[in-house]
Order: sequence, then structure tokens, then C-alpha cells
Amino acid sequence: MDVAGGVLDRPAPAGAVASGADASTRGPDGVVVGVDASLGVLTAVSWAASEAAAHGVALHLVHVSRPRAGSEEGAAAGRVRLRRALHAAAAIAPDIAITATQLDGPPGPTLAEHARHADRLVIGGRRRRDPVDPVGDRTVPHLLDRARCPVVVVPPFRTGAWASTPSARPVLAGLRGSDDDHPALELAAAAARRRGVALVAAVGGPEGERRTAIARARRAGARRLEVTDDLLDSLRHLGRQSQLLVLARTGRGTGTAGPDEDLERLLHHRPCAVMVTPPR
Repeated sequence: MDVAGGVLDRPAPAGAVASGADASTRGPDGVVVGVDASLGVLTAVSWAASEAAAHGVALHLVHVSRPRAGSEEGAAAGRVRLRRALHAAAAIAPDIAITATQLDGPPGPTLAEHARHADRLVIGGRRRRDPVDPVGDRTVPHLLDRARCPVVVVPPFRTGAWASTPSARPVLAGLRGSDDDHPALELAAAAARRRGVALVAAVGGPEGERRTAIARARRAGARRLEVTDDLLDSLRHLGRQSQLLVLARTGRGTGTAGPDEDLERLLHHRPCAVMVTPPR
């Protein structure tokens, strides 16, 4: 493994490793995972490595540092974190291309821009003991607001490779009775088929739109349906019994991007890995 042009590479299948120029201009395809100083970062890395291997795409590890005094020391710490993440990912997915890149800038906007062509953007949920950014940690809300691809938040219950271990728990789709539900349901159904587990759907939203959501869930092969007036509470409960929760981030009434407070509250509890699809 060597360092050149801000990118650390390891040997990989021919033509599969992105160059530093590719990473800094167009942005990578495949799965991008943010690497930081949090205690559970390897959980997110292992989940992302397993996901990339399942789809046969490259994995891109990205460390973002805020420009500040002592930036050289911060860059050195970033390289250490990337090397640790690189070894963990390679142990889980030895046959895929893996790159590791260091970038400077505010984490949320920088990650969102870097992952603009990615299939998935994976980040780890934080623990109370994790280092706190003195300017405030708004990385997750910013990614939910700006990322063009699905964002996956992996809870830091344990460190290591547990997230890549096959599970019999179902995949859960959260449906809020909007047009944005459709891509989320498709991703949830595909994830359930790929993992060989059941698809469960929790349906909320306005009464008139629930019928459409229920019909879509049945067509997608949902084995269990839960219709509820308190979708957030149902997702918390069902999520604790699931391996992955997929739901759409809703825009404001006009369809434009905006705060999704219910989603942010759900992510605060992190019942399982949560994949959030962008609004249409």
C-alpha cells in the first residue's frame, strides 16, 4: 500500500481502482464510506465492504479533515484511520477494488459532493464517547439534505465485522404514503431478495394514500404489513428486529428539499442500519 496524490491504493482486479484524478474530478462510482475518528467507524466500513462485494462494485474510503491550524498532524491521523479501515475492508471483501482518499473541507458538503455519482454513501452513527466537532456535527443532516444517492447510517453497536455477517432478520421498508416511497420500496425489496430474507413494510401517512402504499408493498412481496398512525414509533419497534430499514426522505410540500424532523429523530435512535433514499 502506498500514498500518492492523496489516494491510498491496494492491489485490486485490473482496471478497478480509481485514480487520484478520477476521485478529485468526476467522483467515484460504487460505494463510498466516510472514515472518521468515531469508535464505531469500522462497523460502517465493514457494512460498506459487504455491500460493495454483494453488488460487485468498488469501495471508496474517504476521510475529510476541516482545514485548520495543525493540519499536517490532522492529515497524518487521517492516514492512520484510512489504513486501519483499508485493512478491515480488505479482510471482508478481498476481491473488490478499494481506494482510500483524503479530502479537506467541511465533512457534510465535501462527502456529498464527492459521492455525487456513487451508488451508496455509508456513514457510521456516533456514540456519546466519540470526539465532538467544536463547530457542531451537522454531517448527517447535511448529507440527507444534499446527497444524490441513498445514504446509509450504520449504528455503532459494535466495532469490527459484525455488520457483514449474514443475518436472518428481515429488511424493513418504511412507507409514508408519498411518491418518494417507490424507489425506497424497490431498494428494500431488492435487498431482501439478495439477502434471502423476508420483506416487512410499515405503512403510515394520510389515510387515502395508505391504500396505494399497501398495494405497492404487496406487489413487492412484503410478507408482513403493519399499518399505523404512528409510523415513527412502529419503525423504532420493528427496526430493532430488522437488519436494514429503508425509507425515503421527504421534501417539503412543494417537493423541494427541506428538513425531515421525523427522519432525524429516527436516526437518533438508530434501531438498525438505516438507508435513506433522496426525494424524487
